[in-house]
Amino acid sequence: MDAETCNQLAWRYLQAGETRLALEHALRAHELNKSNLDFLNTLGVAYGEAGELALAEATFRKALKRKPGFVNALVNLAKSLEKQERLAEARPHYERALAIEPAFPKLAANLAKVYLESGEAGRAKSLLERSARNIDPQDLAMGLAQCELDLGNEEAALALLGAESDHPDWTLVRTSLAHLLLATGRWREGWSRYARPGAAVLPERLDGRRFLLRGEQGIGDVLFFLRFAPLLRARGAEIALACEKKLWPILDLPRADAGDEIMLGDLAARLETEEVPAALPLSVGEQARQAARAKLAALGPPPYLAVTWRAGTDTARGREFGAERAALSKHVPPKEFGAALRGWRGTAILLQRGARPGEAAEFSAGFGAASHDLSALGDDLPALLAVLSLVDEYVAVSNTNIHLLAGLGRSARVVVPYPPEWRWMRRDGRSAWFPDFPVYRQTVSRDWSAPLAALRKDLGL
Repeated sequence: MDAETCNQLAWRYLQAGETRLALEHALRAHELNKSNLDFLNTLGVAYGEAGELALAEATFRKALKRKPGFVNALVNLAKSLEKQERLAEARPHYERALAIEPAFPKLAANLAKVYLESGEAGRAKSLLERSARNIDPQDLAMGLAQCELDLGNEEAALALLGAESDHPDWTLVRTSLAHLLLATGRWREGWSRYARPGAAVLPERLDGRRFLLRGEQGIGDVLFFLRFAPLLRARGAEIALACEKKLWPILDLPRADAGDEIMLGDLAARLETEEVPAALPLSVGEQARQAARAKLAALGPPPYLAVTWRAGTDTARGREFGAERAALSKHVPPKEFGAALRGWRGTAILLQRGARPGEAAEFSAGFGAASHDLSALGDDLPALLAVLSLVDEYVAVSNTNIHLLAGLGRSARVVVPYPPEWRWMRRDGRSAWFPDFPVYRQTVSRDWSAPLAALRKDLGL
């Protein structure tokens, strides 16, 4: 098989998500023709798709050493650095690529995101307006809306996103508009945008009807939207639930595969409700609690502090290396987080599932003391729930454990990256959905120093 064929197959496998086969063919193409920079770029993308970001970075740098103006390699090097959260290093490569080829697909929009994530909304807005003709209209609307939000112009952002009503295929803008409406407490309109188009409003009385609530998102989302299940029951309906098996041991709801189906994410809209119901109650059995108490005692003395610094979609592990990022990712730098918690007088517990290599060590370096990893409990929700019922403090970005704690009637201290996820709302102070949870909000400049200082003070450290 010749090098060109291997390269073409590598791209086909990349597009199909067959990472191992893509890397195998990209390596083969490069071995057959080491002078071809396009093949070298393909290899870098294949490394990136495989999660080998250091190798991806080195590969793109090798290509750029031979051809400094190679735009594909400049853009992909910037993305490999951005995925590693090295925005200051990614930025000049994006800027150089844009200067060479202003119409390169998605480039201006991606650079504007970097400016926004660096706290430079004015610069991002200027770039988007200047490059408007080279940006997909949907991307442009979302980018400008975020700029307006960062600049404090909420109504302008709503107007920009409201243009989606004229474009029924603008699903990302519709979702962004729903999130903004919910983040500002405009429940009924927000839920109507959040739900699937055409989701029918349910009548006030549903006596004798049986509904199957189908979980469609992650465990945390299922737990969140189950808040609305009692409202359905209050209308006289019988309900059953279909969701991940992992959830069954902690939920006291009938399981079934029949009934009028309602996707959980549509439930609030179909109820046409303005209510903000409390979390669905959860409980811990005494046997599980005793086992958790023994587990914690074996790790060290109380008080027990549990921590999580990353949640959502980890962009470093995501597919579509060569495309723009769209998934929600929440994180606080582990070393800064650890430093804010330094001096804790008891035992620290890590509940960080899917940590990146080296992150636990970074946290420990900031924390200045040993910690204990119980992240595997995420595969055993009853055991995790029992541990959460006993820890003295839990400090974390918003994740599934926050929903579990809400169901237990307990609390946590939540560090909220900017821009805030809609559940944590845009207003200062606490969220309407989690009124008992103290919130520490990253500033619009993306600086963590003030919220982490406040966290440290509140913990008495």
